[in-house]
Amino acid sequence: MIKFFRTLRQQLLSDSKFSKYLVYALGEIILVVIGILIALQINNWNESQKSKQQEQIILNNILKDLESDRIGLNKIVEVRTSMANSAKTMVSYFDGAKIEKLSDFYFHFVNVLYWQFHHPRNTTFEELVNSGNMSIIRNAKIKELLLDVNASYKELFEVRRHMYDDYTLYLYNPLASIIDYEDGIAIWGNPNSKIELSETDVKTALKDKAIKNGFTLAHFNNIGLKDLDVKILKSVELTIELIKKEINQ
Repeated sequence: MIKFFRTLRQQLLSDSKFSKYLVYALGEIILVVIGILIALQINNWNESQKSKQQEQIILNNILKDLESDRIGLNKIVEVRTSMANSAKTMVSYFDGAKIEKLSDFYFHFVNVLYWQFHHPRNTTFEELVNSGNMSIIRNAKIKELLLDVNASYKELFEVRRHMYDDYTLYLYNPLASIIDYEDGIAIWGNPNSKIELSETDVKTALKDKAIKNGFTLAHFNNIGLKDLDVKILKSVELTIELIKKEINQ
């Protein structure tokens, strides 16, 4: 083909058909340009396919992280609700509510003090942010939700840190010198345990205003953390739904 065009060009020049040669030369240039454009288009298509494949891998990994996170969030919402209810019950004892069984007091105080928390599984998202490759995810809504979940977790961690400080100041330190933790943990693990519980210790604890304030704050903060967990959970579930749609397109 190249030999044919070369022969044709030489023939046009030798025959002094310069105008036809110009037309031919222009056509040759156009063919070259078209070839370059086609090559660029093919290259862009290949790059686009590679980018899509990479996005699919990342979205699938994020999806696995979020589905694991959803399980943990559902569990911690139940835990926070239980802790808030126990804290409210403890406050009622300080306000004069009758303690039907000493084991009830021991169960609720340990249920509040037992430190439980949920840590998100977001390795893929963190790696994506740290590498500066968030642009790989093309769906703007998915990116927005992932960033929102991340910001909400930062807020939750700050509240949780503050609550732990409150626990230490108002509950862990004062109760450690009054209540036998071993008995409390045994009752918390098995409410039907046959253990001699101390009514004297309970009465002493109920006179301590700092401890009452601790349970008041525990109720307030656990409700707040539970609400934050629910908010994050809703965002996580919506993100899971959008990612599944994006993957299946």
